[in-house]
Amino acid sequence: MGLFSDKCQALIDSTTGKALSGSALEKARQDKNWPRCLNRISKRAKFCNKCGTGAPGGWWKCPACGEWVGNESNFCWSCKQPLYPDQRTDIAGGVWQKPRDAFAERFEIGDIKKLLQTGIHIQTGTAAILLDSGAYKDVLGPGRHNLDSVGHKINWWGNPPPRSAILVDNGDTVLPLRVDSLRSSENIPLELFAEVTLHFNAKKGENFVANLFKDAKRITYQEVSSALHGDIRYAAENLCTTSTADDLVKDPQRRLHIEDALQKTLKDALERYGLEIVRLGAVDFTGREYEELRKKNGDAEIKRREMEVALRLRELTASDRMSQFKTDQDINEYAAQLAQERNVSAEKRNQDLSMLRLVHRHEIDGNEAAFAMATELNKTGHDIGIKMKWDDYTNNRLTNEARTKAEVAKIWMEVREKNLKIQRDHLDETAKIHGKMSIQTLIAMTDDRARREDLLKLQQQLAAEGKSADEILALQATQNPELVRVMLERERAKREDREKDLSKQEKMMGDVLERMERVLKSALETTSEAARHPGSSVQNVK
Repeated sequence: MGLFSDKCQALIDSTTGKALSGSALEKARQDKNWPRCLNRISKRAKFCNKCGTGAPGGWWKCPACGEWVGNESNFCWSCKQPLYPDQRTDIAGGVWQKPRDAFAERFEIGDIKKLLQTGIHIQTGTAAILLDSGAYKDVLGPGRHNLDSVGHKINWWGNPPPRSAILVDNGDTVLPLRVDSLRSSENIPLELFAEVTLHFNAKKGENFVANLFKDAKRITYQEVSSALHGDIRYAAENLCTTSTADDLVKDPQRRLHIEDALQKTLKDALERYGLEIVRLGAVDFTGREYEELRKKNGDAEIKRREMEVALRLRELTASDRMSQFKTDQDINEYAAQLAQERNVSAEKRNQDLSMLRLVHRHEIDGNEAAFAMATELNKTGHDIGIKMKWDDYTNNRLTNEARTKAEVAKIWMEVREKNLKIQRDHLDETAKIHGKMSIQTLIAMTDDRARREDLLKLQQQLAAEGKSADEILALQATQNPELVRVMLERERAKREDREKDLSKQEKMMGDVLERMERVLKSALETTSEAARHPGSSVQNVK
């Protein structure tokens, strides 16, 4: 160490020149000749400006108690808070400086809180799991996060509880799987090899912490592969012990069945670990006796591999997986990957792919025709259903209207009958009351002029009962001056008629008396003549 500067003694990566951490650092410490940084650092510096590690003579403030401690201190001298100096390099600049072999790494929130004051960046393909007192809280996706955006997820950075963030590789990860010491049904030694593509499932972050990461500081891709080894071994042993080596060489259905069974096992295991499978590559077997058998059946094995590719491609049309490919290029890449895994020629691959497209086109045409037919049937059925519903509605409406009219008419008849009964009862009561009154009283009580006139007429009729016409006229004349004039004229006409009749009668009496006088006179003359001349029979009467 110098007076104004120090030499950085950090172990570095010879390629990048950056300080090592994690398992790489542990490995480098075992080699005395491992290269070091040796960069000159100012006494006032906190970090080496070349490799990024903490300056050997620098100071760091404890996030728990605020005391200053040495950059290389693992614990605070005042409160014994863990300081994790190696992590400062791994998350320098607010970005996870991911080691090559690291799948996930834990960081303590004490230092991360400082970084969040200026903002921490989670790169695309990375996720951050937040823990509070060891309990799962949430998963942060890619982007820039600060105290305000993250604080509400873990109690706004309140004191005591220790907090951690686990940064996880969230991209597609390809892991090799090798299972040895397997045996076929005829006891031939076998080794199984496959590659699985997986990635972190943010919705199952709690499963990842509880079942895979647990209390580790860092887990590597190799450790993830080792965790899956136990799950896949049991399934592989069961599948191999029920298969002969000859079947494994020649039978494409057997090989595909093994792949599907292993994929299902891996899917369940990865779900427990908070991961999900993207795809399982071709499963292959090896072994001394098995390789000899392959050489003897070279053509059969080639046919099997070609058949496997063809069957895998046909599976696309037999399921909904074809819709998962957005473009023809995606399908071409999938077919190329299948062919590469099984060493199938490009010509055979293109032939199978052309057949796949042809079959798929026929299925699409058939589906379109079936869909069009089903659509037409549905439309016809819909129209019929609408017509039936409309007819039912019309019938129900007409029936309800008729029923309503009948009910209204019935109610109206009942109301009308009640009203008539009320009127009759009222008339009966009124008649009983009026029957005890005189006509003069009724006339005096009546406001209706027409009715009053009717009562007056009735009174006159009653008064005229048992009287002669002249008496009746005389009664009416007292009330009608015009009638008096008419009666006077009538009386005068009667008097004139009586006078005329009397004159006629007097004339007739005069004529009768005159005639009787002549007759008597003639009779007297005859009698006198006869008396003068007895015996004469002549009698003249005029």
